[in-house]
Amino acid sequence: MHSFILDTNIIFSSLLKDSSARKIILSDIFELFAPEFLFAEINKYKRKILGKTGLGKNNFEFLLLLLQSHVSVISFKEFSGFLDEAEELMKNIDLKDAPFIALALKLKIPIWSNDLHFKKQNRILSYTTDEIISSFIGRSQ
Repeated sequence: MHSFILDTNIIFSSLLKDSSARKIILSDIFELFAPEFLFAEINKYKRKILGKTGLGKNNFEFLLLLLQSHVSVISFKEFSGFLDEAEELMKNIDLKDAPFIALALKLKIPIWSNDLHFKKQNRILSYTTDEIISSFIGRSQ
């Protein structure tokens, strides 16, 4: 089974519409991991997401819990030892994404993100949703 670190934008897109990303997450065909702050960050933007989707508060919370149940959440202390290396890799790219790189370094797995800046560093592979579909799902069918 392939494993990936989920970037926040994948969860956002899964909440905004019934997307390919949502279907992939809910299918359990991959083992998915995320840093513990990812779902707290999503909750911080709950009002904005509710406005964009028209989901009621209860439906939003149900969908978020459903998505979260398919993701292994990893505490910061488990990968904090890789943060300095991750910050070095992301220093001229986007430092706020260093925790995702740190978790990927710890678990030795790629990142699933539609933010192409992850491809600017040279240590951790990253895949967009389209690349996940074409590289891993398309060939398994």
